[in-house]
Amino acid sequence: MKILAIRIGDRYGPEYETYLESKLPEYEFIWIREPIRPDVTLQWNKMYGMSLDIDEPICVMDIDVILTNDYKKIFDYPIKPGEFLALPGWWRDGNPEYKINGGFFKYYPKDCKHIYDIFMKDVDKWQEHFIKNGITKGPVNGEQYFVEEHVRNSKNLKLKLLPPAWFTRWNSQYDKTDEQYVKWQYMMTRRYKEASGNDYIWMGDFHEDIKFVHFTHAQNKPTDWAMLGDEYK
Repeated sequence: MKILAIRIGDRYGPEYETYLESKLPEYEFIWIREPIRPDVTLQWNKMYGMSLDIDEPICVMDIDVILTNDYKKIFDYPIKPGEFLALPGWWRDGNPEYKINGGFFKYYPKDCKHIYDIFMKDVDKWQEHFIKNGITKGPVNGEQYFVEEHVRNSKNLKLKLLPPAWFTRWNSQYDKTDEQYVKWQYMMTRRYKEASGNDYIWMGDFHEDIKFVHFTHAQNKPTDWAMLGDEYK
């Protein structure tokens, strides 16, 4: 199975590729290091996966993550043609009509070719649409909303969500003396409990159900988190 991931620019170094390939050695990575077209920006290049002419499912993922516990269950989660698997964004404020997070997708590319075509016909429109309409903030954002809308509107696709207990947002700036961080941590833990039924996210280690830790805000990188030790080095 192929895994597609984006690393464009110098915000994230090659250690992110090394980390993911070491955690998932049995899969073939497709690394997008340059835009698929000059006008396609950053994470919108994920749309490339929907153009592939292959008859097997692919995974599309963000790279600012930690994979922990029995994380391979995510990548091996079975889907059938016509099913689109996504990470549930239970932590998100606002826009309750949107259920997914763009950190992980699994789908059959041929099922989604029409979504790729819609995007490529008017790249500028879609890259600005969700920012202009106040659904998300710029300067670059909105691809997960575009994908979710078009999956839901497709007659040939069924959206499936992975178990919420398997995922969490986290923050690399771990500081118990930072009041703002402590409040954020408490809020995330409360929401995780509501979504999963589990009592905690982190207690000396991540909860045993958590398999995929997605870091929040662009400046917070898993490589900066001291508790990782040498895992990223």
